[in-house]
Amino acid sequence: MLEKIIHQAAMRGMGTQAGRFVGLLADLLVNRSTGGFEGFRKRFAEAGLGDLLNSWIGGAPADNALQPDQFSAGLGVEDTHRLAKTLGVPPGAVNGAGAEALPKLVALLSANGQMPSVLPPKLTALLHVQSAPREERRGLGWLFWLIAAMLFGLLFLAVSHSRPEAPSAVQAPTSQPAPAPVAVPEVQEQAVQEPVPEPAVEQQPAQFQLDNQNGQVTVNGKLPSKADKQRLWDALVAQFGADKVSGDIVIDTQTLPAQWLDELIAALPQLGASGLKIGFDGDKLSVDTSALPEDQRFDISQKLRSLFSGLSMNGLWERATAALAGLQSGFSAQDLVQALNLMNVYFDSNSDKITPDSLDILQRAAEAIKSAPAGTRIEVGGHSDSIGTEQANLAMSQKRAAAVVSQLVGLGVAPATLTAKGYGQSKPIADNATDEGRAKNRRIEFTVLEQ
Repeated sequence: MLEKIIHQAAMRGMGTQAGRFVGLLADLLVNRSTGGFEGFRKRFAEAGLGDLLNSWIGGAPADNALQPDQFSAGLGVEDTHRLAKTLGVPPGAVNGAGAEALPKLVALLSANGQMPSVLPPKLTALLHVQSAPREERRGLGWLFWLIAAMLFGLLFLAVSHSRPEAPSAVQAPTSQPAPAPVAVPEVQEQAVQEPVPEPAVEQQPAQFQLDNQNGQVTVNGKLPSKADKQRLWDALVAQFGADKVSGDIVIDTQTLPAQWLDELIAALPQLGASGLKIGFDGDKLSVDTSALPEDQRFDISQKLRSLFSGLSMNGLWERATAALAGLQSGFSAQDLVQALNLMNVYFDSNSDKITPDSLDILQRAAEAIKSAPAGTRIEVGGHSDSIGTEQANLAMSQKRAAAVVSQLVGLGVAPATLTAKGYGQSKPIADNATDEGRAKNRRIEFTVLEQ
């Protein structure tokens, strides 16, 4: 878990400073000088985020449970800028990486339901990563011993030359003039210029945009190699025709690999709809189907979800999207849950982790819930199929319902509006004997709670 948090921080702008960043952030959670975790919790409570922070204790928060502006508000602008200055990164990178890392750090540290008063050794070790002062002292230590050795050698020569010879047994001693003192040259300590390592170049995400207007396809983007560009360009020409494709794809060796490239090339035959616009930016996919007929919007959105399920997506047009967008001013709580129940929320297999492609529809759901009539209370029910034991299914359905509540609260819904309840396999709506039926039974269902 810790390695994953560090990796995600590196991808969010921390680069080689990711480990130290995670260590410093963890230290803020338990730092006694600021009141320990209670002091940290107080800061988040003052920013209106206390319930959200508490929901991560002993839990498993989903990705994007906290937004960058919320992280900055909870931590405080002063500490955000102090971290940025310490690590040599922009404050925006601290907010982005912190929003991703903080919920997971709280969950990691409070796995037993309580926050520790001191950091465990693995996190303490991160505080000393890339400690410049200690490296500087270690680098100049050899100079001290070199100077000491030179002085010792010169002193030895001086003493040996000035020592009187032993008197001869035959000749009487004769007076000899005192030897002139040997001047010991003054050794000047010179500062040694340590080589300054060049700052690591932060790699940027691969990008690609496609705009299809009446069969004329305009593309642009950035890929890490000539081979990747050639593969994609050849596929575009083969699919749409050389006279129909224009634009440019830049080669930048500091660009991260495009994990979606193979899937994109395979999906090109399904991207021929006039008016379709799609864009890839790292692990994010943006879709604009607003120029397409309604049925075609649903169809292409479902295909893209299936093809790129591992990416965070926005702009997909689903039945719930249309229903939520169509809610009229003054809608009732019942109107709201009818629209919400057209929504599919997907999770990783055997997990309560919400998949990235579900986050956009949950954002839309959160906006609608925040506009619900005053006093509305909604139950978020988790349901499962009949595969596995009844006890395990009940536990997983509760965790999944709680994960949806946590995500919606993180998107600004008042915690008092929602309650999570797991039903396990007790309320099927389809036949568990078929794959299709089991898929329908694995669902999140919204219900208006009576006042």
